[in-house]
Amino acid sequence: MRHCPGCQMCELRIKMSWNWLCLKMNGVVHCAQRRRSSARLPQNCRRMKLLSGILITMATLTFAQPVLAGDLIISRTAFVDATGTLTIADVAGRVEAPIDAPILWASTDSAHWLCFRVRAPANGSKVVLFIRPTFLNEVRLYEAGPGNPLTWKTRVTGNNYAYGDRDRANISLGFVVDVAAPEATFYLRVKSRSSAQFIVEALEPAEAEHMDHERDLVEVFFVTAMVCLLLWAILSYLLNRVPVVGLFAIHQAVYTLFGIVATGYLAPLSLQGFPHLVDWVNVTLYLTLNFTTLLFCRELFKPYGPPPILTRGLNVLLWTFPALLAALALGYNALAINSNAALIKITWLYFIVIAFSLRVEGTPRRRLVQAFFVAVLMCNGAFWMVGRNNRIASVIGLTGVQLLIVDGLIIGGLFAMMLHTRARQAQQQGLQSAVNLLLVQEKFEIEQALKIKMEVQAQTDYLTGLFNRRHFVELAERELSRSIRFERPLTLLMIDIDHFKAVNDTWGHSTGDAVLKEVAQMIRDTLRDFDIFGRAGGDEFTAVIVEAGGEDALEVARRLCGIVADALIISPGAGRVQVTVSIGISQLNGRNIDLKSLLHEADQAMYNAKQAGRNRLAVCD
Repeated sequence: MRHCPGCQMCELRIKMSWNWLCLKMNGVVHCAQRRRSSARLPQNCRRMKLLSGILITMATLTFAQPVLAGDLIISRTAFVDATGTLTIADVAGRVEAPIDAPILWASTDSAHWLCFRVRAPANGSKVVLFIRPTFLNEVRLYEAGPGNPLTWKTRVTGNNYAYGDRDRANISLGFVVDVAAPEATFYLRVKSRSSAQFIVEALEPAEAEHMDHERDLVEVFFVTAMVCLLLWAILSYLLNRVPVVGLFAIHQAVYTLFGIVATGYLAPLSLQGFPHLVDWVNVTLYLTLNFTTLLFCRELFKPYGPPPILTRGLNVLLWTFPALLAALALGYNALAINSNAALIKITWLYFIVIAFSLRVEGTPRRRLVQAFFVAVLMCNGAFWMVGRNNRIASVIGLTGVQLLIVDGLIIGGLFAMMLHTRARQAQQQGLQSAVNLLLVQEKFEIEQALKIKMEVQAQTDYLTGLFNRRHFVELAERELSRSIRFERPLTLLMIDIDHFKAVNDTWGHSTGDAVLKEVAQMIRDTLRDFDIFGRAGGDEFTAVIVEAGGEDALEVARRLCGIVADALIISPGAGRVQVTVSIGISQLNGRNIDLKSLLHEADQAMYNAKQAGRNRLAVCD
């Protein structure tokens, strides 16, 4: 690249070209690294693959069924108390058709009764009635015996009761009973506001402990996977500031908390003074889940240009959240829970409609977004069927906890992978924006340098670097006006090099230029920084001595004459050259005078100094 040595403009051009080259080379290096080894993926991709592996492992462990020695229940019958007013005396001895586990019911105010016979264990007499799910509000046990059923021994558990009152200090619900050979009969009255898949098993204590340990292990894996997704979302949002990723992080946090509460791991917070705290938190988080999903998916659809009427439909669905909270606060718990369950199904069907109505291509592509939502809807549909059909649930063998965990892992994983693509695009756009900003900044620097250079050229003398005549007059007039307004002293000097024409004629113009530059530099070094000094033209200079007059100004002029006369100027073509100056002085002396007149006075005084023999100063009277 051709450039002028020392030129600021050319240096900036070189700097810009170098930075651009470095950016391009970095891109080439990254491409070369990707070609050399497919294992060297970007760090975000490696994290995403690791996260996917964790999710697959979680799902596999969750689907794995525990190996049990067997349920000790011989037979079970059940029926629904629609009014919830029947007592054990009304139920005892009632003949009902046998049923298979599990029992399903929707969120209503009715009660469910279960009668079952349990055979005695092989070792000892202790049997654990292992009850699922853990978010049942009230489970009351009646141990059948002789006499009036109203006098039978009874106990109660559930998440509406203090954790410390449970038979077993464990997350799972249950009772410890004694079963004498050959068998015993028990009754359970179950009442809960949330839709549930009720399962009860009679296990030996060791098997019950084994079930609890496996349940704890699955919960640890679930929470670990959910927290990994949450941390990825938070980190990705902090790095890229993509709003949809931030909303996904909020949704993931709500789902994780809901999973912890729904699986019973908040039960230890259920104290005597606040027995309904856990149930209230559970229902509130359940209502919040659909709200956060709507917020997240509404932001997800925005770049694809969904039809405005469908977007307004999402806003209407969002307003159902405060209505459901109000119903919950007013005591209509079943209404709020059932409405939210129906709303979740409507919401996901509505998402499918929007996904297939998107009009703008984006990242990831519309087809992939549609495939994601279809996959999520199929996943939810499968789990809804499992959770609402006894026959399917018995065949698949998944419990409510496992359904919750698998559903969260699959849906969260699908959305995380989709958002990962969006976040990567945002990162690439950010890099391109940084490159563009760098180019704009450097272009601005070049333009500013060019502007400054032009301003300097317009204000200074090209040879000496002093103010040219026009800029000197501008500054001098400003200073003269100030001095007149505030009645301050001011002195103007007109300086001319003696016999300068002879210097040019004898040693040439190059020596004359050297003399002009050296004399200008000596005078500039002698004057103060705030004095105004410029070249009037040819071998003449002008100076304004600010805030000085009378003898002080004369002393400055004498010093200038002496310094120039004593100096030896070295010229490459002439050796040592010695010159003198003649100085004309004009002082303000409190007058109201313009600069032109003041310059004329100083010029006349300088002419008088030359007439008097040169190398001296003269003051205009």
